Amino acid sequence: MKNPLLPLVCTALLLVVPAGAQMDPNPGDRSSLQIIRTVEPSFPLALLHGPVLNGNARVAIDVDENGKLGDLIVTGYSRKEFADTAVELVRQWQYVPPLHQGRPWSSIRELRFDFSRTGVVVNFVGAEAMLNRMDELLQGSYVYRTHALRELDRIPTPIHVVNPDTPAPGPHARYKHTVNVEFYIDEQGQVRLPAVSRDEAGSVYAASALDAVRQWRFDPPTVKGRPVLVLATQQFNFVPKN
Repeated sequence: MKNPLLPLVCTALLLVVPAGAQMDPNPGDRSSLQIIRTVEPSFPLALLHGPVLNGNARVAIDVDENGKLGDLIVTGYSRKEFADTAVELVRQWQYVPPLHQGRPWSSIRELRFDFSRTGVVVNFVGAEAMLNRMDELLQGSYVYRTHALRELDRIPTPIHVVNPDTPAPGPHARYKHTVNVEFYIDEQGQVRLPAVSRDEAGSVYAASALDAVRQWRFDPPTVKGRPVLVLATQQFNFVPKN
């Protein structure tokens, strides 16, 4: 049995750090997403002969359990040329998925590209970087960026919501299960890159919640009437029937 979803959507949309289906790795058989750079990053050719000396871009990527790149979304940039270069690079790179309990799992992670004339540095954006990330975004160094919920004209209104299916009864069916799904809402109101924490990965409850959220649609989030990208989270409570 599940709690009604529409009230939750209105109250549980919170700003979160982009953490994907695999969170920061722990010791043991868990590993992080690995990138094999088949193409080395370089400064955008279109900017080489101009006054711009540096800049940055952020791209969130979805890599499946086979190491194949799925969806991606640009989450911020100081100039569009940097974002275009970053997107071109991640489409050409190869990936090794992380392991969880000895098995490969899909992973959603955000990459930060720092461009300069002397070289390009690429890093994963981890949960520990949340405060620095938000300070950077809100200080105006990005001409395009993910927005915080408090900046929006109003909380995004769901126009199509699908309730997750209740998993078949199992040994843990007598207990309440809570799943938090993080996702982007893009400028068209589409849900992008929904993900759960590593600890929830592989759970039948997480799978049910993810399948439902992928089908959701919203009125486009706006700031001063202009559609923007926003990052949100939705909590699902699976409650025993008895």
